[in-house]
Amino acid sequence: MRRIQFGGGQDLVSSEVPRASAALVFGGRALSFKSVMTLLAVLAVVGNARTALAQDSWIFTNEIPCATAPVSGVPFNRCWTSNVRTFRIGNVQSWRLTYTDSKSEFAIGLYRLVTAHGVGGLSPVASSGAADWLRTADALKNVTTGAGGWAVTGSRAGDHYVTFQKAQRQCIGFVRNGTGTPGQLNWILGAAFCRESATPIPTSEAEFVADAVQVRD
Repeated sequence: MRRIQFGGGQDLVSSEVPRASAALVFGGRALSFKSVMTLLAVLAVVGNARTALAQDSWIFTNEIPCATAPVSGVPFNRCWTSNVRTFRIGNVQSWRLTYTDSKSEFAIGLYRLVTAHGVGGLSPVASSGAADWLRTADALKNVTTGAGGWAVTGSRAGDHYVTFQKAQRQCIGFVRNGTGTPGQLNWILGAAFCRESATPIPTSEAEFVADAVQVRD
């Protein structure tokens, strides 16, 4: 066991130090060596739990200039990158790119395999799974949280289109399977757009956005 020293070099696990002197004052209370070690163990567990939580979820706290994002073709006013997460296939990172005004909100979420482990890639999203993918994608949660009425409306040129509603807004989104080999993709992109409207947003508007969006490989 590594010896722990405080102040003047006194060794807390040495038999030469009396029990009474092997204490640490914490919050006005003198803690025994056993209590100190228990406290350190608890702090270590908490730290490990926080690390595991970060590894098990997408966290978008790193705001970046939108011009540096690997997606172009449509305007954004705020952009973020996520933490890098490790999976069996390799390391994956996500980007959240957004545009909002008083009557509408728009987001693009990109998930990219940044370091491959040589055992496959991202699994493509089928048309039947497009609604669930958009609904659960953390990169799109700023737009999709609280939405309902999800329905797949069709596919065009490999993009799967989905309509949904959110409060007083009509919404539409799409999922695009990126480059790579069949069944082993390098990236997947999703988009969600909502605006105040009494009628559903036509698929043609989403197709216009989809045609404009470009991902840099």
